[in-house]
Order: sequence, then structure tokens, then C-alpha cells
Amino acid sequence: MLSNGDRVTEHTHNLLEAARWYRSRGYAPIPVPAGSKIPVLKGWQTLRLAEADLHQHFNGTGNVGLLLGEPSGWLVDVDLDCEEAVALAPEFLPATAAKSGRPGKPSSHWWYVCEGALTRKHQDPVTRKMMVELRSTGAQTVVGPGTHPSGEPYDPLEGEPAVIDHAELAAAVVALAEAVTQKRHGRKETIASHPPAQRSDRFPAAPQDHLERRAAAYLQRMPPAISGSGGHSQTYAAATAMVHGFGLDADAAFRLLADRYNPRCQPPWSDKELRHKVDDAAGKPHDRPHGWLRDAGPVEAADVDLSGFTPGAKRPDDSYGSRIILVREVRAGTD
Repeated sequence: MLSNGDRVTEHTHNLLEAARWYRSRGYAPIPVPAGSKIPVLKGWQTLRLAEADLHQHFNGTGNVGLLLGEPSGWLVDVDLDCEEAVALAPEFLPATAAKSGRPGKPSSHWWYVCEGALTRKHQDPVTRKMMVELRSTGAQTVVGPGTHPSGEPYDPLEGEPAVIDHAELAAAVVALAEAVTQKRHGRKETIASHPPAQRSDRFPAAPQDHLERRAAAYLQRMPPAISGSGGHSQTYAAATAMVHGFGLDADAAFRLLADRYNPRCQPPWSDKELRHKVDDAAGKPHDRPHGWLRDAGPVEAADVDLSGFTPGAKRPDDSYGSRIILVREVRAGTD
């Protein structure tokens, strides 16, 4: 077996040896089709291959993906998805001896060991294209030897990832994303919400940043979508809470769902699927007035009755002022 100090490019000649080498470092390898960066094996997020299992999955051409976060000893990947992020990364990210990429995007992946880190995606607020992503549990990254869809070879993951506190790394990635935004647009872009309809006067209008913090706290308490366990219904309920309950516009709702909800889902939704849920929730009728969570005040909005998330659940009390706040799915979104 290869030692941790060996270079994969010098000592491996096939996928099996590469998978063994990565596993010897404490990382969890998974098979990915050749020329692809997306696993197709059902249940790949929970795949844990023992040494004796590797030959069944790495016995021909293909790519090697590494499960991130907890399965690989909290190995995480900061994926720099744009030129600005690659250029600015040394100013914001903690130093690490482990970097990888490919000829067209050198040093576009910075690797760390970061216990407790959560996956976080940062998109351009105008174009919605990915700028930088912190990948952890529930995600994977393809490493060399292997081939990118463009035909370029992936770099192997070599060197020792720096050990970093999860809060420090998350803050550094946020700062990097904000710097990219400012470089592109000259200022931090904010998404203004549309004027809400049927607003109650029981509480004054809250500043947008305060409203989004309340919505994010509420969203954090909502159950994540788990495949095979009503995941579509739960995600539709979460989208409904954002666009209808808190009266956020579609862009702000999508951003919160992508940052605060989707990383907890198993498996996470694609951006297209998540956007569909938001649009679906925004376009359908609901049995509560627009902004009912927003107007309930901070105490009530913090109370989440999980029984209200099941499809067709009835509210125990139809009083709008009830301190028990329910999110009811009126109609599940399509798959």
C-alpha cells in the first residue's frame, strides 16, 4: 500500500491504485463515470467502501470522487468557480499545502480539514452563477487521476490540508465571495424585496436584512428533505414559508434556501430544482395571508410546529394570531 507521503502521479497507474492511495490517507473514494464530475451510483452519499470493495468499483476507466466532510475525516474543499475567486483567494483563504485543479483552472480547489463545516454556496447576486463554494458532508469532488468534461486531466490531491476551525473558514469564504461581488459590480449587490400585498399593520415594516435574518432562523428549524421521506413536500413547505410566509421575493428566498436549507438535505437539490420549488410556491394560492410569518412578530415566528409540514395537515387553530405557527403544504411541487 502506498504511504501518505507518496505522490499519486508517480506511483499509480490505474483507478484501483489511486482509490487505495486516497483511502490510505483516510479519505472515502467513490466511483464517477469517465469524463464526468457527477456520480451516478444510487446512494453515493452513503457509500463507504472498504479496502476489499474497491476493486468492484474501480476496475476500468473512470474518475475518482472523494466524499467530503465527515466520511473523509472532515476533509473539505473550497471550490473557486470563477477567475476572480482564484485570483483573490490568497488574500482571504487560510494557507494550505493542499491545492488542486486542472490546466485550465489551476489551484481552483483549496483543501482543508475542518470539523463541523457545512456546505455553503455563494452565487453572483446578479447572474446567479456560482462564485465560490465550501463543500463538506453530502458533497464530493473529483480528483486525479481522471478527466474533466473538457478533456483536461484533474490534478491529484497531494499535500497535507491545513486544519482550520469551521467558523474561521466559513467567514473567510464569505469574505472572499463578497470581494468577488465587489470586484464585479463595484459594490455589494443586495436583492430588494417586492412590496408585500395584504400586509398587516400589527407590526411595522422590518428592514430587509433583519427580515432575512428572521427568515433564516426560522428556516434553520425546518426539517430537511430526505429522499424517500417526503422530501418534495418538506422542501415545498420551506419555499412556501420564505416566499409567502415571510413575503420574500423569489431571489431572496432562493438564496436563503440554497445557503441555509439545501446543505442539510439528503441529497441536496440542484439549483434548477430548488428554483422550481420557489417559483411553484410563489405562484400557487395559500390559505394564510401573504406575509403571515413576517407579520407574526419575532416570538411567534420562532415557533415551528413540525406537525404542520405533512401534506394536507390541518391547523388546530384557524386564528391568525395563534402563537403556534404552522407551515401547511397546500399542494406538493412536482418532482
